[in-house]
Amino acid sequence: MRLPNTLRGVLGATLIGWITLHASEARAQDEKARAALLAREAEDLLGQGKVPEACEKLHDSQILDPRGSTILDLALCREKEGRIGTAYVLFDRAEKIALDEKRSDRATTAKAHKNALYLKLARVTVNVPKEVVVPGIEVRVGIADDPRGLNLVPDSEWGKGFPADPGQVKVMVTAPNKATWEQTFDLKAGGRNTVTVPALKDGSGPPPPPPIATDPPPAGPQQPPGSQPPGQPPPSGPQPPATPSTPAKHEAGRVVIDAAVLAGGIGSFLYQAPLSDINGTQYIYRGVEQSEFLASCGNTAAVPGAGECDATFDIQFGGAFGAQLFLGYAITDSIQFGGRFLGGATFPLGFWVFGGPSISIKASDILWGGFSVVVGTHQIESTVTGGKGSIPESNRVDNDDESQIDIPVEDLAGRSGEVPFSDGGGVAPAFAGFEIGVTGEISIVLVDNPQHGGDSGALMLSFWPTIAWAPQHGAVAIVPAGFGYRFY
Repeated sequence: MRLPNTLRGVLGATLIGWITLHASEARAQDEKARAALLAREAEDLLGQGKVPEACEKLHDSQILDPRGSTILDLALCREKEGRIGTAYVLFDRAEKIALDEKRSDRATTAKAHKNALYLKLARVTVNVPKEVVVPGIEVRVGIADDPRGLNLVPDSEWGKGFPADPGQVKVMVTAPNKATWEQTFDLKAGGRNTVTVPALKDGSGPPPPPPIATDPPPAGPQQPPGSQPPGQPPPSGPQPPATPSTPAKHEAGRVVIDAAVLAGGIGSFLYQAPLSDINGTQYIYRGVEQSEFLASCGNTAAVPGAGECDATFDIQFGGAFGAQLFLGYAITDSIQFGGRFLGGATFPLGFWVFGGPSISIKASDILWGGFSVVVGTHQIESTVTGGKGSIPESNRVDNDDESQIDIPVEDLAGRSGEVPFSDGGGVAPAFAGFEIGVTGEISIVLVDNPQHGGDSGALMLSFWPTIAWAPQHGAVAIVPAGFGYRFY
């Protein structure tokens, strides 16, 4: 049976469309596979120290299969190559793509590198007069001996300093049916130059270089990575990996959070501390011509300058338990700065809390070290051994120029539970008040877990030796250790 001409036409068109569609899909899959291979080759070249060759591989990979991860890798490669103008433009584009893809880790990395390069940039200002502007005109700037690496200057950046690589720089202007205009000049690191574009002559300039991520995205709706246009079947065959083209690693420009549980020892060396429980204790200090005055602890109204008392305590050793938290920023991949907070409970009954600015430095692949300047306080129960009472300033010359007089434990009033302080052996909370000191850090990486996501970090065993001094009261030494996870 012979099919009608109309039906045969429809079937033929459908068959041609189906063949074209699958050929296009196969070509796209082939390009993605080639892009992934180029990215792996770039990684090998970087490991061999062949930075320019690696950058070219990443450039080709990005053309074949544009990815947010690849453009960030290319930006890092150009920065390592010394082409900081191109690197800056790439980092700026990588940050915008990462924000669109909700990849805050990549966005933070790109922004940090971009900010670090800002003050080092050489810049070219390209002025394009209104009478020179024609439909389709494009301005590009870059290294003269790398035509593929010329960066498109958006019309919003005309007349402004556009980042450029130091060296011999080319400005190239193209437009449909116009002769290409070029100008080259030398530009030093951090240098500035201004170029004014003349009217383009009639001609046929070369086609612009293939777009990479520094060029504006094409108009029209964009498909999310890995999605298919409506009505099209999913591609067949093996799919290229959706992971970034380089191995995950810890990088600069990230927020650092380190939390750990702690246990260790504490040594409290408070020689005196306030203790209201001894109020009512009476003591005698000398006056002129061997006269004597009676004062009472806690009664400072009777004689100005007298009646202010502290208890004296034995040295107390015990246990310290708690946690530490570090909130900071990775300045480089091996230097982190922020604030550290440590604290918890003590046994005998008490507490400890310290915090302040902290720096952590990577000494090797498995070892971190650092220190913090901290302020805080501690309290621990300790045996009361006596007291000290204040002497009015006018009577200090008669008391060997001392500001306090010792009070024997047997003269103390008050009690510790059922035990009077005067019997000896009574315990009470020794509170240090304001303390200032330093905290050291020794951290050993037990499990390293570099990731491209927010869970990148390491499981660590850490030691935080802390020494602090309380003016007029004494000192404390705490040596806690613990397990924790550092997100960075």
